[in-house]
Amino acid sequence: MLHPGLFTTLQDLGRQEGRKYGVPPGGVMDRFAHLAANSLVTNRPEAATLEITMQGPELLFLEKAVVAVTGVELEITVDDRPLPAWAALFVRAGQVLSVKRLVKGARAYLAVHGGFAAPVIMGSRATYIKSSLSGYKGLGRALRTGDRLASGPASVSHLASLAGKQWPPQRPIPAYSQSVSVRVIGGPFEEYFVEDAFEAFLATKYRLDSSSDRMGFRLNGSPLKFSLPEFELASYGAVFGTVQVPPNGQPIVLMADHQVTGGYPVIAVVQEDDLSLLAQLLPGDTVRFCRSEDSNSQGG
Repeated sequence: MLHPGLFTTLQDLGRQEGRKYGVPPGGVMDRFAHLAANSLVTNRPEAATLEITMQGPELLFLEKAVVAVTGVELEITVDDRPLPAWAALFVRAGQVLSVKRLVKGARAYLAVHGGFAAPVIMGSRATYIKSSLSGYKGLGRALRTGDRLASGPASVSHLASLAGKQWPPQRPIPAYSQSVSVRVIGGPFEEYFVEDAFEAFLATKYRLDSSSDRMGFRLNGSPLKFSLPEFELASYGAVFGTVQVPPNGQPIVLMADHQVTGGYPVIAVVQEDDLSLLAQLLPGDTVRFCRSEDSNSQGG
């Protein structure tokens, strides 16, 4: 690792085994991009990838490899030669791959054939920073300059034969944008909100707050109103995409590192297919919500 980028971690599809111990599932924020990167290099879906945030790493390859980088619009070079994203790339020993920058959006995913090696803890290799759990050498931290990443064994005898594969056009890449519309279904706590709260929620363009992180996206817009001046809820099981509303009326969307249980009223849950659009937003970007039966569209 010549340069780690701004915030690069090892991630996979998360750890469901940790829920009973109160450990968040974690894993990748953009499942579509992660799965696509693994598919391009013929990995299993659960293989670990590098989740790259905003600014990419610079990697010196000590052995030949086949890699793929997916996610938002970005610039990739191998020995300063531009190469495409969403494609399987052959890298020779001694070459340097750089993810220069993410042009629009928050995250990219780098997969290597064989998957990145890391200790499996509670069924996952996903890095959970807040508990220093798993990820690189089990240390639970972002990658640093000088780190050495290993991959699993190759499943083919000639790695170069995997190169050149591109993401198929019949499987559209999500319409990543700085202003998105995502589908939701109504939440189970209608009695805690005023009668027109859900319609107000759908009518509002929300802006992503700078305090947002992998645990939750805090949204700023017209505050939602409660029907009860005070309320107390029994804890309930939380999932990726749950839209909670704390006492200030400003929604919080639970993201990959969300807590296992929640205590605020839920006004909606984001449809799973649209979580990738949400995951790529940066502070200041905007989102609108629409009913799940409505057609998903880019723009807000």
